[in-house]
Amino acid sequence: MGNAAEALASAVRGVRRAAFVGLAKNVGKTTALVAAAEALSRAEVVAGATSAGRDGEEFDAITGEPKPRFHLWPGQLVASAAECFAASEIDSEIVERLPFHTRFGGIEVRRVRRAGAVEVIGPSTADELARTSAALERAGARIVLLDGAFGRRAFAGGRVADGVVLSIGAAAGGTIERILARALAAADLVRLPAPDSGARERTVPGALTDAALDAIAPTRGETLVVQDFASVFLSAGALDRLRRDGVALAARRPSRLLAVTTNPTAPGAVPLRAGELFEATAAAFPGVLVVDLVADLGNGDRFIFGREK
Repeated sequence: MGNAAEALASAVRGVRRAAFVGLAKNVGKTTALVAAAEALSRAEVVAGATSAGRDGEEFDAITGEPKPRFHLWPGQLVASAAECFAASEIDSEIVERLPFHTRFGGIEVRRVRRAGAVEVIGPSTADELARTSAALERAGARIVLLDGAFGRRAFAGGRVADGVVLSIGAAAGGTIERILARALAAADLVRLPAPDSGARERTVPGALTDAALDAIAPTRGETLVVQDFASVFLSAGALDRLRRDGVALAARRPSRLLAVTTNPTAPGAVPLRAGELFEATAAAFPGVLVVDLVADLGNGDRFIFGREK
């Protein structure tokens, strides 16, 4: 990895816990996390990693195609189900056993002694992921990297993480227009602001769904306040209706969009042009770091569109 990975690592170093969120399968979230972990290792920043579910397996369970491996470096920390370590390439020492269980054994926090790939199966609830992140921090992690999909985004909300890296790509829509439409909708949720001072607030406990919204029946000028962006499960139609009705959304625990990564390829599909997807994404997300880690494209302070400034 090159300048793009270094820029991504710099972006995530500003938070304690960074969630790497894939807009769909095969958009490159694990590639992004591994690139950041490698760059952090070179910078001698101790990172810890875990997953909201299962990541780093050798082959895709649906397509059967090879998947990017979850690679870690000496001194880094990882939390995963016990059985994963027996089959991994890494040599590691156990630091702590956590009271969370999966069908592949209990969750263990380990320190990597020899670099290599490991399948990571982490806890599945936001509370357990927050406690697992805290265990990684107790073990010495200066930053925790969390891997997961937008569909199981509780791990990425303010209850667990401080910022989000959003991975998008051809697998999320097929055309640049559809990809960006989905990406912008997801980013709008991630960037829900804190409620304005003096706003006429209505706190929404739990998940905000279409059914919950109908039951609440908010009125013009109200601000619906959720715990964090991961609590929002509204359809596009419901979101449009809120905008038309003059009802605002806010989060008690706001998050930050740290970066967007792009991937022009998808299994079984003709790839998009890497530069076109990257440039369109950079234009759609002004002020946000956008990188293509494979093509080494980025719009950070050091370089733009793959050329040194």
